[in-house]
Amino acid sequence: MHQFTYASQLNELNDEHLLELFQQGNTHAFEELYKRFWGVLYLQAYRILEQEQDAQDVVQEVFTTLWTKAAGISLSGSLAAYLYVATRNRVLNLLASKRTYQGHLSSLKQFISGTENTSLQYITEKEITARIEREIHALPVKMREVFELSRKTALTHKEIAHKLQLSQETVKKQISNAIRTLRHKMAHFSFFL
Repeated sequence: MHQFTYASQLNELNDEHLLELFQQGNTHAFEELYKRFWGVLYLQAYRILEQEQDAQDVVQEVFTTLWTKAAGISLSGSLAAYLYVATRNRVLNLLASKRTYQGHLSSLKQFISGTENTSLQYITEKEITARIEREIHALPVKMREVFELSRKTALTHKEIAHKLQLSQETVKKQISNAIRTLRHKMAHFSFFL
């Protein structure tokens, strides 16, 4: 049986001695270090991060690193100082990555709200305009002629009737039918947009 196996005995050892034991393969020594430092390191991380999950993750990473790299650790000061610095560095890295992430997120939001919305609006307007033009060209010839004259010129119904040798009533009816047809077609089109 390995020396200092029991928690009561490990409890009496200083931090550096516990690290030495752990480096020699005593996992109970690691458990004792974990119990000793988890709470204070968590509070240190939480005080800065103000997020329970982030603080827990930071402390977990510190202990995971201690577990995996213990053999290569040679202390120039106390183990407590080493763990506090490791925790602080991980907190700072996390904050930096969150700032970078928030910066990217903010840029993306600006891009979406500024550029993309106007681009989408522009594309949609272009598509709608093109569709309207196609539907106008699909109108019966006389109806299209009357409608385009009313739309593209400042001619009155009377003037259009005179120009096309139609009655004023026919011009009004053709324009009304053209608008009704286009409304129906565009309502159908907008449903699919």
